[in-house]
Amino acid sequence: MQKTDAQVVIIGGGIAGCATAYNLARRGVHALLLERTTFGFEASGRNAGGVRAQCRDTSTDRLLAMRSIELWQTLHQTLETEVEYVQGGTIRLAANEERLADLQAQSEEELADGLQVEMWNPEQLYRHSPFLAAGFIGAKYCATDGVANPKLVAPAFAATAARLGARTWEHTEVDAVLTEGGKVVGVQAHNKEGEWTIETPLVVHAAGPWTPQLSSNLDITIPMRPSRTIIARTEPTRPMFTEFISSHDAGVFARPDKRGSIHIGAVGRSLSDFDEVTDADIHAYVEQRVNLIPALGEVDIAEVWSGTLAMTPDSQPVMGRVDGLEGYILAAGFSGHGFCLGPAVGQQVSELILDGESSLNLDAFALSRFEEHTEFTTDSRQGTG
Repeated sequence: MQKTDAQVVIIGGGIAGCATAYNLARRGVHALLLERTTFGFEASGRNAGGVRAQCRDTSTDRLLAMRSIELWQTLHQTLETEVEYVQGGTIRLAANEERLADLQAQSEEELADGLQVEMWNPEQLYRHSPFLAAGFIGAKYCATDGVANPKLVAPAFAATAARLGARTWEHTEVDAVLTEGGKVVGVQAHNKEGEWTIETPLVVHAAGPWTPQLSSNLDITIPMRPSRTIIARTEPTRPMFTEFISSHDAGVFARPDKRGSIHIGAVGRSLSDFDEVTDADIHAYVEQRVNLIPALGEVDIAEVWSGTLAMTPDSQPVMGRVDGLEGYILAAGFSGHGFCLGPAVGQQVSELILDGESSLNLDAFALSRFEEHTEFTTDSRQGTG
């Protein structure tokens, strides 16, 4: 058994864990970041790439997204690498009066929080987006939303953290979090170099849908389940739009990338397992793209991939300290909309550690909220980045 120590151990090399390692390192705390595969390999690198503040469940979630978008705008400079961030806006469509009323109600909440959104009637919508399928009766638009390349961001955070002094171990699996007297004292892990005991007083657990498995050994129950989503990418095609466009009524979203391809995915459809195989039957769902943008039916699909998300009962993340175990912080369960939040999550978790509290109030994300409510629900606002 080999031994080492760290001021902080971060379990999970997705965007939340990598951004936390970076934010700690830039303030002089050199964490040990552990990832069982490679940085950004799981959901943080296999999502829709949405960077949106509109259509968030709660004011807390929305304010966190707005803070994150501020960070996204200079992230390529911060990380000294391209992350393909484009602030092209998002359009959330309505095909019936009930959906339109929901979008209107959301817009009032969003405007009250300082997020600039617009409601469009059919004339405004089709004047702006004539390529859309017929039948939509309105939309909500947010110009400050955008997209980025999921494959680039978590690895960039990890690389920058390493340059600033963090240790970053890929292909390292954590076997146990060690505790004594109600306090974290270490982590046991293994990799190709053998077994490790890592002495540490502080663990940030950001392992996505795998978080509950390790937490259960600490007698901590986290209501979280896997959810698998499928995304397709078309061959490059002529430019049609810059926005991330989604419709729960049509059951599909679409957004362009910097190479001229269109990414397409299902809205409100997921499979509750860890299997990331995409078979021929699943490919058929991408035909829904014509219900959103008919011209996409003429564009060939170049590739299809799957990713595993971590869903909580209320589709909100679990963030913050855990009552009864000193030195244990959770940052997981982002329920398919955590990619946007990543930069701000890293900032807020590092503030918890270094300042004793975060600059944004994270009480709404506390694990203790599930003491009475553990029934899983599906919210129409989620599932698109």
